[in-house]
Amino acid sequence: MLRMSEAPQRRTTEGLRRLIAFCDAVVAIALTLLILPLADIVTDLREPTTLVAMFRDNSSAIVSFLISFAVIWVCWRHHHRIMEHFRAYDNTLISLHSVWLLTIVALPFATGTLEVTDRVRYGNVFYIGVLTVSISVLLAIERWGAAHRDLLEDESDEMFDQWMARRNGYGTIITLLIALVIAAIRPEVGNWPLILVVLSGPIESMLARAVPYVRRGSGQDGS
Repeated sequence: MLRMSEAPQRRTTEGLRRLIAFCDAVVAIALTLLILPLADIVTDLREPTTLVAMFRDNSSAIVSFLISFAVIWVCWRHHHRIMEHFRAYDNTLISLHSVWLLTIVALPFATGTLEVTDRVRYGNVFYIGVLTVSISVLLAIERWGAAHRDLLEDESDEMFDQWMARRNGYGTIITLLIALVIAAIRPEVGNWPLILVVLSGPIESMLARAVPYVRRGSGQDGS
């Protein structure tokens, strides 16, 4: 008789839907939590003030909120695009998702460290580090699917080659690693190194040209 840990695991389409729905719920909660520090600003007011003055006095917290909202939204969009190619899952895919969700729920906390940089040194390093891990795991999910075609939707070889020919994520990871090094060396610069992410597109285009995708067994460029 098989022990519980050795019992074969059912992997149905419904199971994949539940995995994606769970991820969507966690992302939605993380986005909602980002607003809580801003709500505290209003409740902690002790003297009458104007809306303009309140925004001016709390500009760093507001900017951090907007940055983190945009970051989580972009991560979710990238995850959504990747999972559109999947029709099944395995234990590795579940494990990768658990790490990715950990980074998503950690981002509101990492954002909070940015708002107290005078008391929490290297808060920007922590924030950029969490973001780097999050993007890296998304790339790992994509590459895991590429290496296990049985997990993917039945697509033509041409569509698969076009997907693989893209270098989505690599440029972002490279720029984030550079930003992480800068922040570690000069923590006083705050989140400004994240501006380097705008270079991720050109870097990914360069990588696609320098290292073109070659279909296994064909010797031909898949682009």
